[in-house]
Amino acid sequence: FSEYHIFSYCTEINSGRIGCFWPNPVVEHFIIHIHKRFFSNCTLERAIHEDPPDDTLALLILVPVFLTLAMVVLVVWCSKRSDILA
Repeated sequence: FSEYHIFSYCTEINSGRIGCFWPNPVVEHFIIHIHKRFFSNCTLERAIHEDPPDDTLALLILVPVFLTLAMVVLVVWCSKRSDILA
């Protein structure tokens, strides 16, 4: 992160020195060219995304559903109780 920030700051300052506005399509093309040339082999291993196991997936679906239903029941119960108490 730090190297990229320094590089970006440097291109911003130097484009200002030569009278270019920032961001500039020419500067962006230069940055993309640098990335393609020097950083093309950074990630040789591709991330493989898989679905979670069925038990985990069911849990991730059912917990929010039950929490939503519990909140609805709680709101309805509290609203009816406030009518009784008032």
